[in-house]
Amino acid sequence: MNGANQNMWRSLAMSFRIELAFHAANNEGAGGTNVTEPRRITVGDKEYDGISGEIIRRHILENFVKLCQQNGIPLHDRCKGLVPDRGRNALISWAQSQNIRRLEPENHYPNATAQLIKNCALCDVGGYLIALERGDPVQGVLKRDSCFEVGWLISEHPAIVDYTQHSAYTTQIDKEGRLQHNLFVQNMRIGIYGGVLRIDLDRIGRNDWWWLNPNDFKEYALSPQDRLKRACLLLEAIKKWLLSPSFAKQTGWLQHQSGLLEGSIVLSKDGAAPFVSPIRFEIEDGKPIIKRNENYRSILQDITDQDTNHYKKCDFNSPKELIEKINEILRELRCQENE
Repeated sequence: MNGANQNMWRSLAMSFRIELAFHAANNEGAGGTNVTEPRRITVGDKEYDGISGEIIRRHILENFVKLCQQNGIPLHDRCKGLVPDRGRNALISWAQSQNIRRLEPENHYPNATAQLIKNCALCDVGGYLIALERGDPVQGVLKRDSCFEVGWLISEHPAIVDYTQHSAYTTQIDKEGRLQHNLFVQNMRIGIYGGVLRIDLDRIGRNDWWWLNPNDFKEYALSPQDRLKRACLLLEAIKKWLLSPSFAKQTGWLQHQSGLLEGSIVLSKDGAAPFVSPIRFEIEDGKPIIKRNENYRSILQDITDQDTNHYKKCDFNSPKELIEKINEILRELRCQENE
């Protein structure tokens, strides 16, 4: 976690498979009808079930915010509610305190970024895009990329979708004195999904704009200890999500889980950690299809075997093993920080 220590893990990637059954996660809407349609990925003449990485990322960040609050990690007040305009009010307040009316890169970006990172773990880890326009007391744009990335969950087989009809009763009374009710059709799906995600451990606490004014600003706006705390909480948030995934549309359609949860975690000491999707694309009988990638773990093993001093890989085959492996990684991160 220390930018000057070449022996620290700088990136973590995960490739995993998970089974979700009888769920209605991440729908696209009704398109003007009473039929709620699921998100799908079309490949050739087949449709595969898809759950957006955006919704997964949102719920991982919800876990992260809760963990930050429990552990006394600073957050902006509005960021505790995961507002979409993350950091906007804090940036305006800071600029006004400095009598700044327009943000200028060399003069203001490093200082503003350092303030946002120090005062809010969500702005640090989740990133932001703050565009202040005419009518705001301050003008300018400030951007920070997220420190972690999440791919879509894609079924390793064509979509299995069932539709059921439901009634939604309202308080309106019809002409005959009866309660009105509206019919709607809800989808329900089942599948085994492949997913990928990656954490840029080395960017947590890093001031992306420090180089604009290197005489006054360090590359990292936080101490190594504070950076480590945030990295560990983010990994804990991901673990919690994998063990009990949250999506939209769960109140009456909470997914059933069989316990199928397997994958590989890869750590890298320099550059982005490699990952290999548990699903693969191929051409069969002249048509594109998606299949389960039986070899994703062995491919990752081949990569890590090329440089065991640079990479480390660990596999998990159950929720219990996921907990064990992530706890091992957390212990190693903390031990390395104390070296």
